[in-house]
Amino acid sequence: MTPKVYIDTNIYINSIENRDEGISKNLLAFLAQKNVQLYLNDLSIINIHYIAKKKRTREEITQILKIILQKQEIVSIDKYIIEDSLNSDFKDFEDGVQYFCARRIDADLIITSNKKDFTHSEIEVLTPLEFYNNYMK
Repeated sequence: MTPKVYIDTNIYINSIENRDEGISKNLLAFLAQKNVQLYLNDLSIINIHYIAKKKRTREEITQILKIILQKQEIVSIDKYIIEDSLNSDFKDFEDGVQYFCARRIDADLIITSNKKDFTHSEIEVLTPLEFYNNYMK
């Protein structure tokens, strides 16, 4: 069975903005080459576009998003995911939405820079650095 990995928006932002010493960028490249199915939600695409347009051209952003769409599957946010997040113990609404999107697709792993915000997760959660240290070294 192909592992399902849900990628939080912040990993893409870190990669595009060259944050975290390139760990997120290397992580995404590594996962894209493996037999892993990657997921993100539809709002993540919008947020990535919004953040990236501050420093990138429209053509660069279009290329980045096309690459993401080729390699990742999209989880659509619906009223049930929003309600689950609102009714959950997640302190951060957006992280709750990310989590319930991951649950929707029965993810095996969530990768996020904000691991502390996923303390209520029933899915394994790793930071990019933890993933790197556990699987990429």
